[in-house]
Amino acid sequence: MTENINSECIVFESLPSTNDKMKSLIAEGLSEYSVVITNHQFAGKGQKGNSWESEKGKNLTFSLLLKPHFMLAQDQFVISKIVCLGILDFLKQYSDSFSIKWPNDIYYNNLKIGGVLIENSLYSSFIGTSVVGIGLNINQDKFISDAPNPVSLKNIIHKKSDLDIVLKQIVDNIFTYYTQIIDVNDFDVINQKYFNSLFRREGLFCYKDAEGEFKARITGISDYGQLILCKENGHEQTYSFKEVQFLIDSN
Repeated sequence: MTENINSECIVFESLPSTNDKMKSLIAEGLSEYSVVITNHQFAGKGQKGNSWESEKGKNLTFSLLLKPHFMLAQDQFVISKIVCLGILDFLKQYSDSFSIKWPNDIYYNNLKIGGVLIENSLYSSFIGTSVVGIGLNINQDKFISDAPNPVSLKNIIHKKSDLDIVLKQIVDNIFTYYTQIIDVNDFDVINQKYFNSLFRREGLFCYKDAEGEFKARITGISDYGQLILCKENGHEQTYSFKEVQFLIDSN
């Protein structure tokens, strides 16, 4: 792991949810930077309760624990940014076609290779703990759920990857970003890199909100993690999670 960071990795053969298991272990005094990983997560979840398919022993399903007591609650989306960037830095060695689909999915072109679910506990106006759940499709060949656009790293590079090596590289990347914000406490570089890494960063694309379908371009991300879109008519609108849908052709 990253220099000067001691990370305990706790392995389970099977779990409903690594996030839920980690939250139960926190009550027992789990140390910061700990990782909970399982070979088979059978009730994994994404944003707003979405399910996550993962074939046993083929992919990475894990959670890591951060205790960013120095961060204000209003800045909590920065944790999502550094996690996504850490994953993306690993994947970029294979292709420049990887990106971050707001708020925290990892895409290869129009296909989803991974997702992040972060559950924060707050202490007064600061963050107490961040349980960072990550699901990343690595060696799975076929997907049988009704997910519209899954893909694995093996589908892309046509060879298996060592899950232990992938885990170490991704966790190291995330911890590197994390120590940067601890040392500097300046989010500007992280914010800009996240914005530059966004899926659909440039161009006019199709979206759907409560009023129907429309075309827009991404113009920014608010300090609270909201997506800012500029519609064809020039009207700029800000969306929170699940208030807008990306209309994607996965072919």
